[in-house]
Amino acid sequence: MKRAGRILSLVIIFVMMTTAFCLTAAAADVQQTGSEGGLKLEDTYPKDGSKGASIENMSVKLYFNSEFTEEVLKKSNDGAIQFIGPEGEKLPTRVLYSTKEKGVVLVIVDNDKEGKIITGEGNSEYTLKISGSFKDDKGNTLGQDKTIKFTTLNQKVNTMVNMLLMFVMFGGIMVISMRGAKKEAERQQNAAKNEKVNPYKEAKRTGKSVEEIVERDQRNKAKQAEKAAKKAAKEAEEAEDYDDYIEEGVYRVKGPRPIAAAGGKYITGRKAAAEAKKSKGKKK
Repeated sequence: MKRAGRILSLVIIFVMMTTAFCLTAAAADVQQTGSEGGLKLEDTYPKDGSKGASIENMSVKLYFNSEFTEEVLKKSNDGAIQFIGPEGEKLPTRVLYSTKEKGVVLVIVDNDKEGKIITGEGNSEYTLKISGSFKDDKGNTLGQDKTIKFTTLNQKVNTMVNMLLMFVMFGGIMVISMRGAKKEAERQQNAAKNEKVNPYKEAKRTGKSVEEIVERDQRNKAKQAEKAAKKAAKEAEEAEDYDDYIEEGVYRVKGPRPIAAAGGKYITGRKAAAEAKKSKGKKK
């Protein structure tokens, strides 16, 4: 019995030690796979599923909750981040670690082997893949693969919109210019009408006699004077009848006026009685 008890005690101690070892290994694994307290991808720009990305200098900005240094991680994370083109082709990818912003990683489409700058295609979907093995300075890993997809700007539609806006702008400029030219022409025409006529020059230019030129100029001046007089008389009449212009169709008169002043023939009771009394006095 004593021997069986000793064996049972040893078994229990062995099981407890094994369990503690397993728990320690699991905790370390949780730390490495990016669970609470590990490496996390907090945000991206452009965001996953976004549209209208630029085809020039194509890049994605990654925001992590940890720090990075290029010296430590350049070799460790080699190939952990990859740009994928619209046809599924791998694009030359370059990863840069910011020294000023904590946890910021910039991923750009690099030049090809011949040094040629690669530009994206319009209205196409691109993918950035981040491996779960991506590490920070402390050795924490992302734990699971991440994928960011975005669509580039539709250049054809964008060009058409820009051209339409340009045509509208030029059309507006032309309309304004034409109106300005028309007003300037009217101003010059009015100035020419008011300008004194030299009968000798005009006679030489037209081949008519000086007398005819003088007579025509006097007639024109008389017409202009008559038109100006009519306009001034009308304005004076309106100024006399109305003291103040309030708004379109509404005026303030200087004071009360009898209805007869406006052409009315209605006679009030008091006025009729006064006229009757006056007529009786004349008969006597």
